[in-house]
Amino acid sequence: MMEADMQAQAQRIAAAYIRVSTDDQTDLSPESQLEKIREYATKNNLILLSEYIFRDDGISGRAAEKRPGFQQMIAAAKDTAHPFDVVIVWKYSRFARNQEESIFYKSVLRTKCNVDVVSVSEPLIAGPFGSLIERIIEWMDEFYSVRLSEEVKRSMIVNAQKGRLQSSPSFGYCERDHTLAIVPHEAEIVQEIFQRFVAGDAMYGIAVSVNARGVRTHRGNPFENRTIDYILNNPVYIGKLRWTPAGKTRRNFKNSDSIIADAGHPAIIDMQTWEAAQARIAELKRTHKRYGKPSSERKHWLCGIVRCPTCGKTLAFSAPHYMQCSGRLKASCSTSQHIAIELLEEAFLQQLQHDMTFSDSLSYTVTFQMEDHTTASLAQKRAKIASRMARLRDAYLDGVESLDDYKEARQKLQNQLSEIDNDIKKAAETPESVSAESIREAIASVLRTLRAPQATISQKYESAQAIIDKCYFDKSKMLLTISYNFTA
Repeated sequence: MMEADMQAQAQRIAAAYIRVSTDDQTDLSPESQLEKIREYATKNNLILLSEYIFRDDGISGRAAEKRPGFQQMIAAAKDTAHPFDVVIVWKYSRFARNQEESIFYKSVLRTKCNVDVVSVSEPLIAGPFGSLIERIIEWMDEFYSVRLSEEVKRSMIVNAQKGRLQSSPSFGYCERDHTLAIVPHEAEIVQEIFQRFVAGDAMYGIAVSVNARGVRTHRGNPFENRTIDYILNNPVYIGKLRWTPAGKTRRNFKNSDSIIADAGHPAIIDMQTWEAAQARIAELKRTHKRYGKPSSERKHWLCGIVRCPTCGKTLAFSAPHYMQCSGRLKASCSTSQHIAIELLEEAFLQQLQHDMTFSDSLSYTVTFQMEDHTTASLAQKRAKIASRMARLRDAYLDGVESLDDYKEARQKLQNQLSEIDNDIKKAAETPESVSAESIREAIASVLRTLRAPQATISQKYESAQAIIDKCYFDKSKMLLTISYNFTA
């Protein structure tokens, strides 16, 4: 009996951390890793509870902040209740691929939380020699990771240059025998998109038309401006493939680093149509913002100005003469805000008229004519630097930073703080108000434009947008609220 009690007292609580990386084909599956961790726990008299099994599937180990399971584990370890005594991993490379991060978080766990980190497949002896071996293992893991990443990248560059498929098929195609094959009904939609765009139709109108027929992307999403834009810029439709070393185009379709090569798959669009589409895209870019709907395409000048208080998205035109939350139209908002345009327009004009008369009680912000524009942006910058200083201090206390490096880096951050504090002081000395007369004149000028029969939708929109900071319509309360932005 006494022996059993002593054994129970000797048992410690363990947590498990499991990660499978997308770029490492030698990984064990999450289930296999967990099985080996359970075997290790049983063999070493450790109690592994299900609530302390943390996972990150298909995530690179290079950035800890991008691993939610890892962050949950660290947060749990910091709990004053001390929920577990040790973290078990299959390999140290599962804990982190970056040695600097590995050292930092292991130091936090071991020195601040009294939590050890052990590897199932890489057992170490206690003492300085064991610590040395652990560092060597971490360095070798990081070296392997970098080499693997480089090899994968080189291989992908070669594949891109040869026109080999390296991503999921674009709309209009499916994969067949490691190449692209045309999906007829999707190809017809692609041809229609190009033909209508070349003929002068707007991207927005094309997307609306396609959605009305129930067509969806390969991910099951409705078509948007950016969907049409991506299709029109995708060389896959003329028999080529585009690959960018950075991984994503970020909508920079003319990225000089991108590799475009003949792929040998059948084209959906002929070269004449493709070149005509590219010419019109270039022309639109000279006159409009990317993906943005030109003012001339707005159904009403209120579109893009009034927002939904539930989700924050703008109210959009809804046939025949209504406005509705755009989030609701895309099934991402629970509130419709459905209202006739005429009623909303009249409410907006009446609110402007009221605010012009009672300008002393307005809700408004002042934009200063200075480099940083607003005191709010300065405060945000200051908060970011202060946060960096706090992280730097923690790194020094945990032994990651030397005293000299810590002092040097801290001084640089302190100098930046001083500069921002001076700018904030200057902003505070600037009068944070504008005259009532200036407000009345600004609102009156907008009202004249909005009421002018000869004014275009574009002119009315730009005029209202010039003084509006935020505008929300709450259908449940039949309440329209406007806050303004004036320049001091």
